[in-house]
Amino acid sequence: MNNEENKQSQNIRNVELSSMANNVLAAIGMADTVRTTLGPRGLDKLLVDQFGNKVITNDGYTVLVSIRTNHPISRLLVEIAERQQMSVGDGTTSAVIMAAEMLKEGYRIISEYNIHPTQIIREIDEGLPMVNDYMKRSAITLNSLHDPLLQRVINTATSSKLDGKFIAELIIKAVELLDRTERKDFRHGIVLLRRLGDDLFINGIAIEHLPLDTSVLDQIKTPVICLIKDTLKLPLRQSAEDDRVQLISALEAAKINIIITNAPEIDQTLKLSLAAKGIAIIRVSTEELELLSKSLSLKWIYGIELLNGVNPPTTQIDSIEINEDDELTILRSPKSGVVATLIIGGVTNETSKERMRTCTDGISAAHFALNGGVVAGGGIAELNCARYLQKYMAEKDIHKPGFDVLIKGLESISRQILDNSGYNGYEMVLKIKGKPDGIGIDIDSGNFIDMVQHGIVDPLVTKLSAINVAVHITKSILKIDKNLLKAEDKQDISTS
Repeated sequence: MNNEENKQSQNIRNVELSSMANNVLAAIGMADTVRTTLGPRGLDKLLVDQFGNKVITNDGYTVLVSIRTNHPISRLLVEIAERQQMSVGDGTTSAVIMAAEMLKEGYRIISEYNIHPTQIIREIDEGLPMVNDYMKRSAITLNSLHDPLLQRVINTATSSKLDGKFIAELIIKAVELLDRTERKDFRHGIVLLRRLGDDLFINGIAIEHLPLDTSVLDQIKTPVICLIKDTLKLPLRQSAEDDRVQLISALEAAKINIIITNAPEIDQTLKLSLAAKGIAIIRVSTEELELLSKSLSLKWIYGIELLNGVNPPTTQIDSIEINEDDELTILRSPKSGVVATLIIGGVTNETSKERMRTCTDGISAAHFALNGGVVAGGGIAELNCARYLQKYMAEKDIHKPGFDVLIKGLESISRQILDNSGYNGYEMVLKIKGKPDGIGIDIDSGNFIDMVQHGIVDPLVTKLSAINVAVHITKSILKIDKNLLKAEDKQDISTS
């Protein structure tokens, strides 16, 4: 290759690195937006919309989805954050910070040592299963709802959030009630509602609607519930009168005396006929109906299916009560095992939303801790995995740049938490790496402690999900050599 060809090749290489650098900088910029929110001493962000409405939050997910950004990489990170939030309910900040550190290290290696991105990606894929396996081996299984580590997980997940300590107490109270059942699905086993005002703890499932005719409840001795979706406006199949007779007959045959429906319109004569038969109707939104379906472990049925002879799914509860002051209908002791509803209040709509997010984080943490185990918190589980990869390379006398990328990302969580707590994160991480697995820093005293013994733990599932999401982002961005503006789709124009 002559000098001219070398020059052209280097120019192409510089263009590719320039595009990659811009993408990496965009990812780092997103991480810098949320990195100071991480940990028990994380700081808040003030979000202001175009109308001047203000939100104070340190929830990384809320910040990421709220800020304006046009860069495609920034938008990709927001999409990934949403996926993390939907799957495990927490860990979005950790995922974005790890991704940014991996990208920074990946770009440095590629640009300084002229290593092809696919080699980095291949070695990341080799190291990731090792990280996952090592962290799984360090996990501690929680065998019961009485395990003190379960409460500590809830406290850790809510500690830096708005009213975290008070909300953790509400969640723990609900978890203690669940001890009477075998249900471990906390995310649907504890019902969450939000409204302005004070918090409420309800022993049972609370519905924020009263029956259309509350007097019907006096006739109900053994409540049997059915969920009916969509319309109850007759006729559905034949004449209104025939449909009405068949619907009532099907409900009576199944011994149903409580209908919960999202039907926007209900046939007036049907409503009166059901009340005369001692069958109560509670109308809710579609979202509420879906929530009740999950909480009651009860599938809904369409009205037309009842007319076609389909046996309606039902569930029985101990009793049904109404709280007219708070406009609540309360289902006591359902067979599904749900025993508590937390109604999260707030002074303003925004504070109630923020407190609701705190509650969701705590419940998700408890759910995944009980159903997947816990590992050392404070970023120590990730730091131990980073040290394991370094030890592996030293023992094998090999060097894998892709492992270095993983190591940088894994080390970043404990370093950031320590930075946010007022320490020099780099110096403290170096000291911790000289200690056995599980040893971290007590941010209050600065002393070395066993994180698990001191109750500083996180759900294994949340940790693994964040790591795998961060790796996915890193590999996707490192493989992009150029950003192109896509042309608008054009319809074919045919001429006659």
